[in-house]
Amino acid sequence: MRTIDRLHAPLFAACLALAACGGGSAPTPAQPAPPPAELQTGDVHVLASAVDTMALPERVTRQYGIPRGEQVWMLLVTVRRGETSATAKVEARAQTLEGNNIAIKMKATPTATNYIDYIGTFSIAGPDTLRFTVDVAPEGAPSAQLTFSREIPR
Repeated sequence: MRTIDRLHAPLFAACLALAACGGGSAPTPAQPAPPPAELQTGDVHVLASAVDTMALPERVTRQYGIPRGEQVWMLLVTVRRGETSATAKVEARAQTLEGNNIAIKMKATPTATNYIDYIGTFSIAGPDTLRFTVDVAPEGAPSAQLTFSREIPR
């Protein structure tokens, strides 16, 4: 029986390490999405979340009428009064850690029968941290501002 001598041991260990790599990088496990930011203003409930469009199925981006691609993110804002949509004026912007401002044009988008969500897209190359500011003016309720931060990975 042949043993590995001290001279060849480092070479053998390097070969094992390369073989374990399988020629590519190991898959990164999916990270759970952070919970949406929330705000209550009068009887209106506002939720906001930022999502990498590559994490969305193509049918969803088609339904929303938004591009799906690397470095393309979606800001989704829902405005509800009880179990129904509330009509509102929604404006949004984000700021990077370096202080760069990103204007996010929001549009009312029908997402289901009698439901309208407010959707905007923006481009960002990670890693970065974005600070979002969402101004919401629902019909029949006081205007409010929702702020939240999200990590943008590589």
